[in-house]
Amino acid sequence: MAQLRWALITGVSQYGTGGALTEELLGHNISVIATGPTLKQLEYLNPNRIAKLEKLELDVTSPDSIAAAVSATERITGGKLDFLVNNAGYGYMMPLMDADINKIRKNFDVNVFGLLAVTQAFFPLLREAKGMVVNQASITGLPGLDQPYIGTYSASKRAVVVTLITGDVATHFWGHIDGGDQGIPDSSPYLPIKAYVDEMMLGKLKPKGAKNAAEWAKSAVKDLLSSRPPARVYRGFLSTTMRWVTWLTPTWALDWSFASSTNLSKLKTMLKAEERKGRKKQ
Repeated sequence: MAQLRWALITGVSQYGTGGALTEELLGHNISVIATGPTLKQLEYLNPNRIAKLEKLELDVTSPDSIAAAVSATERITGGKLDFLVNNAGYGYMMPLMDADINKIRKNFDVNVFGLLAVTQAFFPLLREAKGMVVNQASITGLPGLDQPYIGTYSASKRAVVVTLITGDVATHFWGHIDGGDQGIPDSSPYLPIKAYVDEMMLGKLKPKGAKNAAEWAKSAVKDLLSSRPPARVYRGFLSTTMRWVTWLTPTWALDWSFASSTNLSKLKTMLKAEERKGRKKQ
């Protein structure tokens, strides 16, 4: 009888990339330990395949929670882990000049430091199985794609561009972000273009064409399970396109493009007009 292969996935939810990866890996007869901050968000999962499915509570920012998950995983798998998928993420969208420092810290605590803490804790089990670490990153973290208004999120994703560089995927991510629903504050330097910035932070202005999560997971898992998996997996809408764009396009051209397409140039013109008007009154 073939030995079971085990994957542990953080941040699993029904309509997200973690949930899609769980279903796809189970479909490849890879047993999965699905984890999330609460077991309630994992209730929808049903073990209806040959591969085994286990559910664990795991808060990637809590040392105690991580230690408990490692102990439980050792019991479940017999002390090994073939895949660790660092999928858990936190989205705080806000222009950097308006951002709450504590919420920026939470972005990094989950998206960077939590990822590293989990990887360190599970490394002995991965080493035992000669396993693979898969980090969920984003095209927003690619050099040159310094998109205005969501720097708080992009900065945390740039810190982990290692394996899964994911473009736009049709999930419920934008329904759970922090900051966007409140909009920019009245003290924001972007207030003259508030309507645009608020829509950007809510994900309402993203281009059409995103794959659904199941399609994305199928492509990503195929790459990960290949005999020679690439160091970086570009999947999701515009991920490959943006890879080439950032490689071929000078940074100044990307900056100009974002300034023009995100109303920063318009804001500059408006502020200059107000400045001239103020000088005339003096």
